[in-house]
Amino acid sequence: MEQTEFKEYIHDNLALVLPKLKENDDLVKNKKMLANGLVFYYLYFSEMTDENKVSEAIKTLIKDEETLTLDQVKKRLDQLDARPVETAKKTIESILNGNCAVFINGLDKAYILTTGKKKTRSLTEPTTEKVVRGPKVAFVEDIDTNLALIRQRTSHPKLITKKIMIGENKLKPAAIMYIEGKAKKSVIKEVKARLKNIQLEDIQDSGTLEELIEDNKYSPFPQIQNTERPDKVSSALFNGRVAILVDSSPFVLLVPVSLGILMQSPDDYYERWISASLIRSLRFASIFITLFLSSIYITLVSFHQGLLPTALAVTISANRENVPFPPIFEALLMEVTIELLREAGLRLPNPLGQTIGLVGGVVIGQAAVEANLVSSILVIVVSVIALASFTVPQYGMGLSFRVLRFISMFSAAILGLYGIILFMLVVYTHLTRQTSFGSPYFSPNGFFSLKNTDDSIIRLPIKNKPKEVNNPNEPKTDSTET
Repeated sequence: MEQTEFKEYIHDNLALVLPKLKENDDLVKNKKMLANGLVFYYLYFSEMTDENKVSEAIKTLIKDEETLTLDQVKKRLDQLDARPVETAKKTIESILNGNCAVFINGLDKAYILTTGKKKTRSLTEPTTEKVVRGPKVAFVEDIDTNLALIRQRTSHPKLITKKIMIGENKLKPAAIMYIEGKAKKSVIKEVKARLKNIQLEDIQDSGTLEELIEDNKYSPFPQIQNTERPDKVSSALFNGRVAILVDSSPFVLLVPVSLGILMQSPDDYYERWISASLIRSLRFASIFITLFLSSIYITLVSFHQGLLPTALAVTISANRENVPFPPIFEALLMEVTIELLREAGLRLPNPLGQTIGLVGGVVIGQAAVEANLVSSILVIVVSVIALASFTVPQYGMGLSFRVLRFISMFSAAILGLYGIILFMLVVYTHLTRQTSFGSPYFSPNGFFSLKNTDDSIIRLPIKNKPKEVNNPNEPKTDSTET
């Protein structure tokens, strides 16, 4: 985009800006020639700009036009908090963000009036992170509103906000937030560097940004946490992490992240520690169920029937007597059906989606059993897996487990129990090598050590929670770093 600096001649300056904006029907171009020879030219997009603000500002600027001088115009621009810019690039960026650019003959700058319309929805409850107990407020698509929500809940004098324009043409507003003295300097520096290096022009949501700045694009696991809950962001900031916001997205990104953090929920700290610890333990158990229950079924039925108690083996054999498919195809049929129902439930309107998921699952499962396409025991197994996958608090992490489940099933179908063990070792190795902005994603020694059990698989009373970063998988913050 044009980087040439403006001159004192208004027509030369307009020649740098107007061709870049093309012939848009909603681009307002007004010219005012005053009696004393001064020429004003201002540009803005009508749908994005509050035209009443523009009108009031222009009236203030040209008041007493017969005796108006350039010095008086400059003083009035200061009173209006107009921001001077010296290049066509910055001027066009401001116009595209809903502001009004004013050109004045004799001045070698354009002046930007903050006149953008704020079009945003009202605050609502979170839709993807349901709240049982706690603040029932979610982020919206306006970045300034989201910044205010975070600052309102993070009463810390060292809370820092840095705004940045990202994208190929640097037109997308974004911001990072962190608490000085708690967040690692190296993480802050890395976040800024990755945001500045983004060359994609179309960034509609933080999900696109997440993929662009994560450590390993080929990992099935999310390396950046996303949330629509301000209380979750506030807690992360106090724990030394960095928040990344993008305009037009109601989801905030949090870095660095670890497996342990992704399995936690703010609700854990709003309930009694005993019940919260039980629920958190169930979440970790649900990981195993989601990944391996289908695989274990396939393994036991196909290769290792001798590992089953005799009565159970006879029951399973009787259930599968008329099923024409091998266990792997039987399991795949049900798993794919469940995934189709789950996707249909998400895409349909809420009441209809819930009905489709419930009725569809019952009807299809019953019909499949009666038609001898699958065994009734497998229907129970798949139903338990579906329930377990919903207990993961982070939607992206739940998707990862669902994808890996199919790989686990094929491993079990090919190699039996050895395939499951091999798959577990591969996932374990990948997790221990994975990083999030330079911080370890999964540290088995820290995760399962007795020293750190106060906030990992279980949660002890809050009075026992250390003041510094409390998660065993979360990088410790050096107090000397800023």
